[in-house]
Amino acid sequence: MKTLKKQKAFTLIELMVTMAMIGFLASIILLALGNARLKARDIKRVADAKNLIKSFELYLNENGVYPQYGTAGTEYDLTTAMTNATPAPLAPGYVSQIPVDPALTAQNHPYRYVTDTGGRNFGLAMYFEADGTYCKYRSSGGLVSWFSSAPDCVR
Repeated sequence: MKTLKKQKAFTLIELMVTMAMIGFLASIILLALGNARLKARDIKRVADAKNLIKSFELYLNENGVYPQYGTAGTEYDLTTAMTNATPAPLAPGYVSQIPVDPALTAQNHPYRYVTDTGGRNFGLAMYFEADGTYCKYRSSGGLVSWFSSAPDCVR
């Protein structure tokens, strides 16, 4: 007479508990990655601002004014303003290409630019996801009132 050997296997409940634990851990990891991406985009914005400010200063040294576009005191999308700036465009002479917000999506938070009459001062505003607000960089004579209530960036 043959004896039946009992095979070892996982029960359905054990498999379901394991799958639930894996799903829970995966969701925690995805949340952590989302925060890391947000911080990385903010770090890129700070780097873009520093590079743009250096480019603006080079532009000022060579042209005697900051890049100008449109009506003085009016905020413009940075790409439009720098592509059509007078007396010369910012790219490719001062930067290889005009940077854009790394998360430019449906929220539509492009970098913003403004100059005063005569191009003696500039303002640059960027949206930071970690704070959920804009902050502004400006030349020493740039107006505090530019970009509404956006505080000066201290990054």
